[in-house]
Amino acid sequence: MTEGQAPGLRERKKERTRAQIIEAAIDLFLKDGYEQTTLDQVLAAVEVSRRTFFRYFESKEDLLIAWMDQLIEVAREAVRGRPPSEPPLIALRNAIRDTLGHLHEGDVPRFVAVQQLVAKTPAVRARQGERLDHCAEAVREPLAARMSLDPRRDLAPQVLASCAIAIMRCSIEAWIARGAKDDLLELVDEGFRALAREEERA
Repeated sequence: MTEGQAPGLRERKKERTRAQIIEAAIDLFLKDGYEQTTLDQVLAAVEVSRRTFFRYFESKEDLLIAWMDQLIEVAREAVRGRPPSEPPLIALRNAIRDTLGHLHEGDVPRFVAVQQLVAKTPAVRARQGERLDHCAEAVREPLAARMSLDPRRDLAPQVLASCAIAIMRCSIEAWIARGAKDDLLELVDEGFRALAREEERA
Protein backbone atom coordinates (compact mmCIF):
# COMPACT_ATOMS: atom_id res chain seq x y z
CA MET A 1 0.00 0.00 0.00
CA THR A 2 1.37 3.42 -0.95
CA GLU A 3 1.18 6.55 1.16
CA GLY A 4 -1.34 7.96 -1.30
CA GLN A 5 -3.67 5.01 -0.78
CA ALA A 6 -3.55 5.00 3.02
CA PRO A 7 -5.79 8.03 3.71
CA GLY A 8 -8.44 6.68 1.33
CA LEU A 9 -8.48 3.35 3.14
CA ARG A 10 -8.69 5.07 6.53
CA GLU A 11 -11.58 7.22 5.35
CA ARG A 12 -13.45 4.20 4.03
CA LYS A 13 -12.98 2.38 7.34
CA LYS A 14 -14.26 5.42 9.22
CA GLU A 15 -17.29 5.65 6.95
CA ARG A 16 -18.01 1.94 7.46
CA THR A 17 -17.79 2.29 11.24
CA ARG A 18 -20.07 5.33 11.18
CA ALA A 19 -22.60 3.55 8.97
CA GLN A 20 -22.54 0.45 11.20
CA ILE A 21 -23.27 2.55 14.28
CA ILE A 22 -26.16 4.31 12.52
CA GLU A 23 -27.71 1.10 11.21
CA ALA A 24 -27.42 -0.71 14.55
CA ALA A 25 -28.94 2.27 16.37
CA ILE A 26 -31.87 2.55 13.97
CA ASP A 27 -32.53 -1.19 14.23
CA LEU A 28 -32.72 -0.89 18.03
CA PHE A 29 -34.77 2.33 17.98
CA LEU A 30 -37.35 0.84 15.63
CA LYS A 31 -37.53 -2.41 17.61
CA ASP A 32 -37.50 -1.11 21.19
CA GLY A 33 -38.21 2.63 20.92
CA TYR A 34 -35.87 5.61 20.93
CA GLU A 35 -36.30 6.60 24.58
CA GLN A 36 -36.13 2.97 25.72
CA THR A 37 -32.81 2.32 23.95
CA THR A 38 -29.69 3.53 25.74
CA LEU A 39 -26.52 4.68 24.07
CA ASP A 40 -24.67 1.85 25.81
CA GLN A 41 -26.98 -0.68 24.15
CA VAL A 42 -26.18 0.81 20.74
CA LEU A 43 -22.46 0.70 21.45
CA ALA A 44 -22.65 -2.90 22.66
CA ALA A 45 -24.40 -3.91 19.43
CA VAL A 46 -21.47 -2.69 17.31
CA GLU A 47 -18.74 -3.24 19.92
CA VAL A 48 -17.39 0.30 19.96
CA SER A 49 -16.46 2.52 22.89
CA ARG A 50 -18.03 5.82 23.90
CA ARG A 51 -14.81 7.51 22.87
CA THR A 52 -15.14 6.08 19.36
CA PHE A 53 -18.81 7.04 19.22
CA PHE A 54 -18.13 10.68 20.07
CA ARG A 55 -15.56 10.89 17.29
CA TYR A 56 -18.46 10.50 14.85
CA PHE A 57 -21.49 11.96 16.63
CA GLU A 58 -22.22 14.72 19.11
CA SER A 59 -25.23 13.01 20.68
CA LYS A 60 -27.63 10.08 20.57
CA GLU A 61 -30.12 12.32 18.74
CA ASP A 62 -27.74 12.60 15.79
CA LEU A 63 -28.14 8.91 15.01
CA LEU A 64 -31.69 9.41 13.74
CA ILE A 65 -30.85 12.40 11.55
CA ALA A 66 -27.42 11.39 10.28
CA TRP A 67 -28.81 11.17 6.73
CA MET A 68 -29.14 14.97 6.78
CA ASP A 69 -25.37 15.49 7.00
CA GLN A 70 -25.02 14.22 3.45
CA LEU A 71 -28.17 16.06 2.40
CA ILE A 72 -26.63 19.42 3.33
CA GLU A 73 -23.65 18.96 1.03
CA VAL A 74 -25.80 17.50 -1.75
CA ALA A 75 -28.16 20.49 -1.58
CA ARG A 76 -25.27 22.97 -1.72
CA GLU A 77 -23.76 21.29 -4.76
CA ALA A 78 -27.16 20.94 -6.43
CA VAL A 79 -27.72 24.71 -6.27
CA ARG A 80 -24.17 25.37 -7.43
CA GLY A 81 -24.63 23.02 -10.38
CA ARG A 82 -27.82 24.53 -11.81
CA PRO A 83 -27.46 26.33 -15.18
CA PRO A 84 -26.79 30.09 -14.86
CA SER A 85 -29.79 30.80 -17.10
CA GLU A 86 -32.28 29.51 -14.49
CA PRO A 87 -34.01 32.17 -12.35
CA PRO A 88 -33.26 31.79 -8.62
CA LEU A 89 -36.60 30.22 -7.65
CA ILE A 90 -36.49 27.72 -10.54
CA ALA A 91 -32.88 26.86 -9.71
CA LEU A 92 -33.85 26.23 -6.07
CA ARG A 93 -36.80 24.05 -7.06
CA ASN A 94 -34.70 21.95 -9.40
CA ALA A 95 -31.91 21.70 -6.84
CA ILE A 96 -34.33 20.45 -4.17
CA ARG A 97 -35.74 17.94 -6.67
CA ASP A 98 -32.20 16.74 -7.41
CA THR A 99 -31.44 16.53 -3.68
CA LEU A 100 -34.52 14.48 -2.80
CA GLY A 101 -34.44 12.20 -5.82
CA HIS A 102 -32.38 9.60 -3.95
CA LEU A 103 -35.17 8.99 -1.41
CA HIS A 104 -37.11 7.08 -4.06
CA GLU A 105 -34.13 4.78 -4.56
CA GLY A 106 -33.54 3.85 -0.92
CA ASP A 107 -35.41 1.79 1.67
CA VAL A 108 -38.58 3.91 1.74
CA PRO A 109 -40.43 2.00 4.53
CA ARG A 110 -37.38 2.28 6.80
CA PHE A 111 -36.96 6.00 6.05
CA VAL A 112 -40.65 6.61 6.78
CA ALA A 113 -40.45 4.67 10.06
CA VAL A 114 -37.42 6.70 11.13
CA GLN A 115 -39.13 10.00 10.29
CA GLN A 116 -42.22 8.95 12.24
CA LEU A 117 -39.95 8.25 15.20
CA VAL A 118 -38.33 11.67 14.81
CA ALA A 119 -41.76 13.35 14.70
CA LYS A 120 -42.75 11.99 18.11
CA THR A 121 -39.39 12.58 19.83
CA PRO A 122 -39.04 16.28 20.76
CA ALA A 123 -35.27 16.23 21.34
CA VAL A 124 -34.60 14.65 17.95
CA ARG A 125 -37.12 16.92 16.23
CA ALA A 126 -35.29 19.95 17.63
CA ARG A 127 -31.97 18.56 16.43
CA GLN A 128 -33.44 18.01 12.97
CA GLY A 129 -34.59 21.63 12.96
CA GLU A 130 -30.99 22.71 13.57
CA ARG A 131 -29.84 20.58 10.63
CA LEU A 132 -32.45 22.19 8.39
CA ASP A 133 -31.14 25.61 9.43
CA HIS A 134 -27.64 24.48 8.44
CA CYS A 135 -29.03 23.28 5.12
CA ALA A 136 -30.57 26.71 4.45
CA GLU A 137 -27.22 28.34 5.25
CA ALA A 138 -25.43 25.95 2.89
CA VAL A 139 -27.85 26.73 0.06
CA ARG A 140 -27.76 30.48 0.68
CA GLU A 141 -24.14 30.99 -0.36
CA PRO A 142 -24.26 29.50 -3.89
CA LEU A 143 -27.68 31.13 -4.37
CA ALA A 144 -26.26 34.54 -3.43
CA ALA A 145 -23.37 34.02 -5.85
CA ARG A 146 -25.89 33.24 -8.61
CA MET A 147 -27.75 36.47 -7.77
CA SER A 148 -24.51 38.51 -7.41
CA LEU A 149 -25.49 39.37 -3.84
CA ASP A 150 -23.79 39.19 -0.44
CA PRO A 151 -25.04 36.09 1.45
CA ARG A 152 -24.54 37.82 4.81
CA ARG A 153 -25.87 41.30 4.08
CA ASP A 154 -28.56 40.85 1.42
CA LEU A 155 -31.97 39.56 2.45
CA ALA A 156 -33.16 37.96 -0.81
CA PRO A 157 -30.86 34.89 -0.82
CA GLN A 158 -31.52 34.32 2.90
CA VAL A 159 -35.30 34.44 2.45
CA LEU A 160 -35.34 32.31 -0.70
CA ALA A 161 -33.00 29.67 0.77
CA SER A 162 -35.09 29.43 3.95
CA CYS A 163 -38.30 29.13 1.91
CA ALA A 164 -36.78 26.38 -0.26
CA ILE A 165 -35.73 24.32 2.76
CA ALA A 166 -39.15 24.87 4.36
CA ILE A 167 -40.77 23.53 1.18
CA MET A 168 -38.45 20.52 1.29
CA ARG A 169 -39.37 19.82 4.92
CA CYS A 170 -43.11 20.26 4.32
CA SER A 171 -42.96 18.06 1.22
CA ILE A 172 -41.27 15.23 3.13
CA GLU A 173 -43.76 15.56 6.01
CA ALA A 174 -46.76 15.53 3.64
CA TRP A 175 -45.30 12.58 1.74
CA ILE A 176 -44.88 10.58 4.94
CA ALA A 177 -48.34 11.57 6.25
CA ARG A 178 -49.82 10.16 3.02
CA GLY A 179 -48.01 6.87 3.47
CA ALA A 180 -45.19 7.70 1.02
CA LYS A 181 -47.57 6.77 -1.80
CA ASP A 182 -47.57 10.15 -3.57
CA ASP A 183 -44.79 11.42 -5.80
CA LEU A 184 -42.44 13.29 -3.46
CA LEU A 185 -41.04 15.43 -6.27
CA GLU A 186 -44.55 16.48 -7.33
CA LEU A 187 -45.12 17.64 -3.75
CA VAL A 188 -41.96 19.74 -4.04
CA ASP A 189 -43.29 21.26 -7.28
CA GLU A 190 -46.62 21.95 -5.56
CA GLY A 191 -44.82 23.78 -2.76
CA PHE A 192 -42.84 25.95 -5.14
CA ARG A 193 -45.97 26.72 -7.19
CA ALA A 194 -47.67 27.92 -4.00
CA LEU A 195 -44.68 30.15 -3.23
CA ALA A 196 -44.67 31.56 -6.78
CA ARG A 197 -48.40 32.36 -6.58
CA GLU A 198 -47.94 34.26 -3.34
CA GLU A 199 -44.97 36.09 -4.84
CA GLU A 200 -47.17 37.23 -7.75
CA ARG A 201 -49.84 38.51 -5.36
CA ALA A 202 -47.39 40.52 -3.27
